[in-house]
Amino acid sequence: MNRVDKIRFSLLFSEVPTANCYGYMELNQDGRMIALYNRFGEEIDMNGGHEIVRVRTLGTFDDEDRDNFYSLLESDGVG
Repeated sequence: MNRVDKIRFSLLFSEVPTANCYGYMELNQDGRMIALYNRFGEEIDMNGGHEIVRVRTLGTFDDEDRDNFYSLLESDGVG
């Protein structure tokens, strides 16, 4: 089961971060981050530094049921 966490993050590209952003982090069964999304549900390129603070877990879903991933985002006001 993959997990979706709501997070507060700062993207660090050799600069001082201007502001914290809210978004979502997708983790695999081993608890490793496999994708990072902005507050609109759009995937962010993970090449580059990032600092993440987990706010809360929205829920889990199967790889076969990607619709549940989007349902978790919609339950948090995305979409």
